[in-house]
Amino acid sequence: MAKELRIFLLAVALPAVFIAAGGACLLAIGWRQMWDDERKDLDAQAELISHAVMGRAFDGKDPQGFPLPRRFPPPPPGMPKRAWEQSVLESFASICDVYRKETAATGVAAFEVRDADGKLLYASSDFPSDTPAVGVCVLGPPFGDGELRTARTDNGAQMKIRSISIIALGGLLLLLVIGALLSGGAFFFRSLRRERLEARRKTDFIDNVSHELRTPLTGIRLNAELLAEGRVSDPERRGDIVDSIVFECDRLSRMIGELLDFSRLEKGRYRFNMEEFDLVEYSRSGFIGETLSGISGGKAKMRIVGGKVRVVADKSALHQIGVILVDNAVKYAGGSIEIEVDGCDVRFMDRGCGVPSGYEERIFERFYRVDDSLTRKENGSGLGLSIARALAQGMGGDLTYAHRPGGGSVFTLTLALAEKHDGGAGQ
Repeated sequence: MAKELRIFLLAVALPAVFIAAGGACLLAIGWRQMWDDERKDLDAQAELISHAVMGRAFDGKDPQGFPLPRRFPPPPPGMPKRAWEQSVLESFASICDVYRKETAATGVAAFEVRDADGKLLYASSDFPSDTPAVGVCVLGPPFGDGELRTARTDNGAQMKIRSISIIALGGLLLLLVIGALLSGGAFFFRSLRRERLEARRKTDFIDNVSHELRTPLTGIRLNAELLAEGRVSDPERRGDIVDSIVFECDRLSRMIGELLDFSRLEKGRYRFNMEEFDLVEYSRSGFIGETLSGISGGKAKMRIVGGKVRVVADKSALHQIGVILVDNAVKYAGGSIEIEVDGCDVRFMDRGCGVPSGYEERIFERFYRVDDSLTRKENGSGLGLSIARALAQGMGGDLTYAHRPGGGSVFTLTLALAEKHDGGAGQ
């Protein structure tokens, strides 16, 4: 867990932080550049307006060429400079009003004029009182080095909407990139962890299977040596040894069968021999009445609920599922096992400790064994329930688990009804 977390932090989380920081810086730089460009555009408009207004103040009409000097030319001959500046200032407001009215529909920015002391000399009626972007053009006499200031008539509303839209879009794209990176990293982290758990389970599976295969082989060998060397003369004792050998051989055969079935199911090569039959009659004749009861040592008791029902299934696969479920019940529950046939459902019920909450589905995963004191004491490959569910689903049915009221487990095997079966031969 710690190793995978370090890999996730180095490969995903750290780059995501750098991308987030870099993206935020780029958005901030872009936002500032956008407003700087807006101010430069307003500065250019202020320059043009100052030329136009001063040209009108000088000769009473629009100038014919650019650039015109921002400073007024000297007064006409014979007219004192003071009187010339005063006459210009008196007529300046009316000149600006006429110019603003003539250019209002052309998209020219609103403007105002202030002297060097900040005193307002003129402001167009549509000039906003408080605006985020202002263009400035410095004027000369007779304005006392004042300023002509321009601004958008909408008080920068369009610029605000544009900047917010760009930042929102950039932020959304940045979040999508970071989200995709983190999602991919989380998927990678989860896959890596799952693979490590899978590898660990396979290792445990090999260890468990090796141990379980060795155990019956050891018993068979020891008993066979006792018989071969003639150490047991009592006929009854010899019969018990022979029975033990047969039991261990059956156990070994079942384990090898599980491994082979697991391999076939994994590769999709398991072939079902589907046939239609009455489930109640089959249960009474051999499936439960003899085989499963014998495996459980007489602990499995059958109960029929309801009338007869015809199902479509593979009897061999059905028998194997029953053996797996009864064997598990004997191993982990120990007490009596109740098998209830109800329509197309076969329930295997016991009074054992049950499966802890949250593990109801995980017990059907391959190689998975609940990590508690009970499963550690009992050997097992972790394949039985996985094979049982795969067989049930391969026949068109299912195998589910539920907690039994009052304590214990209920495994429900659901088979396909004959009239609902599509006639498939297997997988």
